[in-house]
Amino acid sequence: MNKIKVLDTHLTNMIAAGEVVERPAGIIKELVENSIDANATSIEVRIIEGGMGLIEVSDNGDGMSGEDLSQAFERHSTSKIKSVLDLNAISSFGFRGEALPSIASVSHVEAISSDGVEGHRIIIDNGVKKVKERAARNQGTTISVSSLFLKTPARLKHIKNVHYETSIVLDTIQKFAMGNPKIAFTLYNESKVSFRSYGRNDIADVFHRVYGAQVTQDTQLFSAENYDFKIDGIMALPQHNRANRYSIWLYINNRMIRFPKIQKAIVDGYRRHMPTDRYPIVVMNIHVDPQLVDVNVHPSKWEIRLSKDNVLVELIQDCFSSILDKNMRPQRVTFPSPVAVQTDIKEALLGEPIPRFEPLIEEPKKIYVPDYIPDSLPISDFKPREVEPQIESGKIEPLTVLSQMSGCYILAQGENGLYIIDQHAAMERVRYEYYQNKMLNQNNPTQDFLIPLIIEGRKPIIGRVHEINQILKEFQLELEVFGEDAFVLRSTPLWIEEKVVSEFIHEVLDMFEDERTIREEDLRRNVLATLACHSSVRFNEYMSMDEMTELVRQLRACEQPFNCPHGRPTFITVEHKQLIKEFKR
Repeated sequence: MNKIKVLDTHLTNMIAAGEVVERPAGIIKELVENSIDANATSIEVRIIEGGMGLIEVSDNGDGMSGEDLSQAFERHSTSKIKSVLDLNAISSFGFRGEALPSIASVSHVEAISSDGVEGHRIIIDNGVKKVKERAARNQGTTISVSSLFLKTPARLKHIKNVHYETSIVLDTIQKFAMGNPKIAFTLYNESKVSFRSYGRNDIADVFHRVYGAQVTQDTQLFSAENYDFKIDGIMALPQHNRANRYSIWLYINNRMIRFPKIQKAIVDGYRRHMPTDRYPIVVMNIHVDPQLVDVNVHPSKWEIRLSKDNVLVELIQDCFSSILDKNMRPQRVTFPSPVAVQTDIKEALLGEPIPRFEPLIEEPKKIYVPDYIPDSLPISDFKPREVEPQIESGKIEPLTVLSQMSGCYILAQGENGLYIIDQHAAMERVRYEYYQNKMLNQNNPTQDFLIPLIIEGRKPIIGRVHEINQILKEFQLELEVFGEDAFVLRSTPLWIEEKVVSEFIHEVLDMFEDERTIREEDLRRNVLATLACHSSVRFNEYMSMDEMTELVRQLRACEQPFNCPHGRPTFITVEHKQLIKEFKR
């Protein structure tokens, strides 16, 4: 007796459903993609009990004839591709012909569709067609899904609570709306509107409906292109950031995707302006010839393969770095005040706006701060001065230094309000740009050590001395191999303080040890930032009024005074109008 048998259609559909239908949000993704492929300009989604009670997706797209409606629920039935050549250049969202039969195999499905001539209705219960008849409907399609996983209870173990499933559905619809701003989307949760966009082809408007007014006012539209790729979208400035990468939304030809390499390129573009443990809010659409994209990687279609992705990475990093260098703004302190301008998960669950409060400001983190004040100003005991020093003009408005707080922050007054300056971060920025300019001049004088500096290194790093020196030569430094596990340094340029050279070299070696392949521009930036850090004033170190005045003057003269090289803000502002409001004047 033969042991190997061909599986029947219903069983293969249920197996396919395991890859396509994991939770309600996955079903909604498949149905909405079908609506977009049908040229819909308005899509409504309704859910009950997080989608476990009911999912209904309705659109005003092309619709289907009665024959096509019935055929659509047969496995591998699709209107998107007809040959292998089509598979090599897919421009539609769907193409496998697996989603509808897979969904129908594990639920109760009712579909009504009209192609503008006449409407038809079909009912399928766990893979069995029950009803096929004519029905009244305007052009478009409505598909309702209920009794999900009723006959496959093992699947229910992986479904979380109603609130969680609702939040995933909301996130999915918001991502569709952001990637397709020409289409109007409405999400109803328990008959109440949880999210709505209006299809005005205005990505900033959709962004506002997702993130609210406070973030949207600090955003920048962007666009860049090269021979192979064009990117566009909207990005929040670095002061609005998150603890994870979930707010980096990527699309390729309007299709939602996950692509860690591209996410990293975006984060790298922000890195000079944002702390290393924070991530930006970005929506980016990548436009590319479909022949360069392979979306046939997984049935969920989240993952793709992309040709020439290194070219795209470089385009993204250059685009974001350039925009941020030009558009940095001072960070404002936001006092607690009730706002209700953003649809969040709680609103989605309750179906109505709720009051909320914004945090005052993130608690500052303790950071290591070195002990050098630039350009000849000695550190002395802090003594208040009666005469207020005035600061010359620059990118930051003219400031009057008032005092120092806790040996850590400089308080200064400007026309617009109070400035609280992080003395270490400010000096890091000043020293970073100072070293950057010095590095461009390869004729700086050097001095030999009386006793050459011996620097220990692990054997794997010793063999990379040539690569290391390629970077160090820009700083007029050169290592020689000394035995099996050490380097020797014989001289240093005068502009690098001798006391920080050893620690500086060790951090450069650590960078090479951590990353086997290093982008030269990133490494150069990290090296400069490290050098700036080790030569800057420390926390809990008091400064004279002259020293503070000089530091603020030099900060105002910087090309980019708003962040230290590691991305932390150099200062925050408390505006006069905020103080007036808080004191109820």
